Amino acid sequence: MNKHKLWIGSLSAAVLLGGSAVAASGSVNGQSVETTPTSTSQSVTQSSTGKLLTGAQAKAAALKAAEGKVDDIDLERRNGQTYYEVEIDKKGSNDVVVRLDAYTGKILAVVDDEDYDDDDDYNYNGSAKNTSSSQSAAKQVKLTEAQASAIALKQVTGGKVTEIELDHDDGRYVYEIEIRTADGEADVDVDANTGKVLSFDQDFDDED
Repeated sequence: MNKHKLWIGSLSAAVLLGGSAVAASGSVNGQSVETTPTSTSQSVTQSSTGKLLTGAQAKAAALKAAEGKVDDIDLERRNGQTYYEVEIDKKGSNDVVVRLDAYTGKILAVVDDEDYDDDDDYNYNGSAKNTSSSQSAAKQVKLTEAQASAIALKQVTGGKVTEIELDHDDGRYVYEIEIRTADGEADVDVDANTGKVLSFDQDFDDED
């Protein structure tokens, strides 16, 4: 009787061990199957919410797509997409506009400047300025002028802030910052509460 019980107990243990082994194997297989989509999802998220390229990085990427001299760089946001538009002066041929992803640097399009229509481009320079309310507005924002200037200066190389103004535009407070660089001038709009770069425009001096 005891031997019978012992045999049954051994058999039960074997079944349990076998079941746990199967479960472990299933767990491992399931984990390996789930790893691929999980990592893919993370890489997509990182690429869409990564660090914004600087003006210098955008310039370098654009020049790989079209050789020439960069005249202007603009940061655009439209239809949920953020991208740079780089105008390049090509000697002996028509100028071109290179459009590239502002986070990954991927070239989205290269078009002839004469065929390019920028009528619907984001325009941040046309808003009316209200300097009389600047002091009261400064109390409603999280970033100081110094902090906003530091963020703007990361967009250019060797720049110096020449003017900064706090403006209320499209329902939010924005620091509009003018920067002088060794190559020309740049205008950067920085969200006064989040520190996000809303727009960036860099003009290069002619060296003719």
